[in-house]
Amino acid sequence: MTPAELTAAVKDRAVSLGFDAVGIAGATRPERDAAALSAWLAGRKQAGMAWMARRQDVRSDPAQLLPGCRFIVAVAMSYFPGRDDAGVPPGRARVALYARGRDYHKVLARRLRDLSAWLEAVSTVPARTFVDTGPVLERTWAERAGIGWIGKNANLISRERGSWLLLGEVLTCADLTPDPGPHADFCGTCTACLDACPTEAIEAPGRVDANRCISYWTIEHRGPIPQERRAGLGDWIFGCDVCQEVCPWNVSFAAGRTDDPFGRRDDLRGLDPIDLLELDEPAFRARYSGTSLMRAKWEGMRRNACVVLGNSGSRDALPALRRALGDADPVVREHAAWAIDRIEGDHRSD
Repeated sequence: MTPAELTAAVKDRAVSLGFDAVGIAGATRPERDAAALSAWLAGRKQAGMAWMARRQDVRSDPAQLLPGCRFIVAVAMSYFPGRDDAGVPPGRARVALYARGRDYHKVLARRLRDLSAWLEAVSTVPARTFVDTGPVLERTWAERAGIGWIGKNANLISRERGSWLLLGEVLTCADLTPDPGPHADFCGTCTACLDACPTEAIEAPGRVDANRCISYWTIEHRGPIPQERRAGLGDWIFGCDVCQEVCPWNVSFAAGRTDDPFGRRDDLRGLDPIDLLELDEPAFRARYSGTSLMRAKWEGMRRNACVVLGNSGSRDALPALRRALGDADPVVREHAAWAIDRIEGDHRSD
């Protein structure tokens, strides 16, 4: 096949595997994004995610991941179920939309492996896949491949799918035809995401300080959450969608899925924090194995449950929180004590 024919075939194959968008980017070093990453890391905006600083040079040089890499096949899959999707039931803790079903890594990885194997067979040269699991500048390659632009909320945004997108890449040594890129920016003068962020984590357009980010504290952080950060978590028990919920491209234009590749579960629409706090580890694993909630682990989810209950101000949570004072995990005990003090303090001020 000619490069143009192989490119067209790759895109057809990606669409047939269920990806909503696909584009091709040349594997040349993205100087602008590499410099932005360096500045972000220098400012310690990655918080406790030390892995972000490792292999920094590799992130902007695909050839270090795949010798001879010439192009990146960037793909995107929407996880937006549509605007008629019911909200979180009263009294429940909120879970980020992407986590309300099967772990997306597994869903995308299987399809990417199929795409990569096909491309290797047709082109007879090596390929390698990534789904948010390696030192790859995913949004950069997707933007350069023309799939969308990196918005002020630091997410990749498409005019057809909004920012409810999960990204993946196939690095290849094959000779392809790149798409025009980077994609034009259509955020304009809008600052809805910056204005709405409950913890002011979006400190500048396209730049998020993880030290303030709800998603970081509820998912990536291990151990105690600093007291000054807890109130800002509100009722989010896993992740946060606020900057996406207010984005006009999501509110008015994003198209919902007509299928359900992620196996959405009604019980993940909103979690009962009291029930979660009192789950033992085997029960937690039995209920949530195979979902993204496992990223935060049993210990982290119970810690988060205490914070949500403390922020709720509900006296109904006090019996469970008092039982948690005897928990074997000192982090759970400490967060339960904080939650009790917060609830009782709120009521003392009435």
